[in-house]
Amino acid sequence: MTGSLNEESPNVLLEMLFFANKFCCERLKDACERKLASLVSSRDDAVELMECALQENSPVLAASCLQVFLQDLPDCLNDDRVVEIFSHANKQEKMIMAGSASFSLYCLLSEVAMNLDPQSDKSACFLDQLVESAETNRQQLLAFHQLGCVRLLRKEYDEAERLFEAALNAGHIYSVSGLARLGHIRGHRVWAYDKLSSVISSGTPLGWMYLERSLCCEGDKRWEDLEKATELDPTLTYPYMYRAATLMRKQNVQAALAEINRILGFKLASECLELRFCFYLALENYQAAICDVQAILTLSPDYRMFEGRVAASQLRTLVREHVENWTAADCWLQLYDRWSSVDDTGSLSVIYQMLESDAAKGVLYFRQSLLLLRLNCPEAAMRSLQLARQHASTEHERLVYEGWILYDTGHCNEGLQKAEESINIKKSFEAFFLKAYALADSSMDPSCSSTVISLLEEALKCPSDRLRKGQ
Repeated sequence: MTGSLNEESPNVLLEMLFFANKFCCERLKDACERKLASLVSSRDDAVELMECALQENSPVLAASCLQVFLQDLPDCLNDDRVVEIFSHANKQEKMIMAGSASFSLYCLLSEVAMNLDPQSDKSACFLDQLVESAETNRQQLLAFHQLGCVRLLRKEYDEAERLFEAALNAGHIYSVSGLARLGHIRGHRVWAYDKLSSVISSGTPLGWMYLERSLCCEGDKRWEDLEKATELDPTLTYPYMYRAATLMRKQNVQAALAEINRILGFKLASECLELRFCFYLALENYQAAICDVQAILTLSPDYRMFEGRVAASQLRTLVREHVENWTAADCWLQLYDRWSSVDDTGSLSVIYQMLESDAAKGVLYFRQSLLLLRLNCPEAAMRSLQLARQHASTEHERLVYEGWILYDTGHCNEGLQKAEESINIKKSFEAFFLKAYALADSSMDPSCSSTVISLLEEALKCPSDRLRKGQ
């Protein structure tokens, strides 16, 4: 009658929810559902109550459970109970869980699963659900292509071919690359070459078309196609790697290094760093080699090299024996040197080494995150920011890192609030800098500029190193 519930136990609330749903008591059902939703605090709660939510058609409760699962990604995908819920949800259950956002939900889940293991049953299962959730033509062609890629990796070639054909017929031109690779695997290289050539000649040629066609030929023809691919799309990594490896085989060391450095100058790709690491090993330049392997480990701590056969951390241990140990003072000098000369890979490597010492880790992880953001590595940057927060030595420092995490995830006003809380505890360069940065980005009012300038002037009055003040 009052629309409010006393402090009832979850079991009693569930009984009331079942009753209210059975006898169409909408207000009672809504009150019970919202109360139960507020009690979901762990994965176990979410698993148990999600089943009830789906059974009793309770979208508010389902949304609360779903939020717990999503906040626990990717770890929750190692829980069979969670995977079971997502894998076997029918159309109605998906509507209860995510409403009209079912396609977006399974886009996210399949992306996370593929990052963990693209050949896993989870990846295939979530992509099957993505296909079922697709409503528009654009959604269908994306889902067909993604599932086709996973089926190809799983060597389920007939199914992969069917999916690539479906995607291509829906207008996804890139799926021709999947069909060409299948043709290549089956020994039909000429057919694959002709298929890609027809796509190149029938419309506007793109870099990936020449890259894919290069895989169907050898020698000068391959080199020419890869040169054309780079001309049309300089961000493709394979052409640089192929040319660098070819030049290295011909003992043209400087040209090989120059070629791989071309891509690493603007795109920090782990596979390119790995190739350059191999070049430096061959040249016995161990200092440069350890720099690259430490940059790789910063981007991806679990990275495995040589087609997944060796952990990068093991290779680092082996190379480390051939490199002189730096003192803390050496490290700071190296960092200033490399940061000042905009040697970002070198800076990442030095910070990685410094983190092994007893130095203030919060500040180092934060500096690492700044470098990674500058290098357009947002996922690794966020991981560094979270570690900075975890290792913060003071409350005001922790609030700054939390502010950057909020800002970088789109919560600008909340980030501003954290900066203000930090300033209230202690005035610091980083807190003023965060506040100025967030304010400049969030306010459309031109008069805000003078406030931003005054905040930056306040920042410069606070202690900090020259590199940060230079920013």
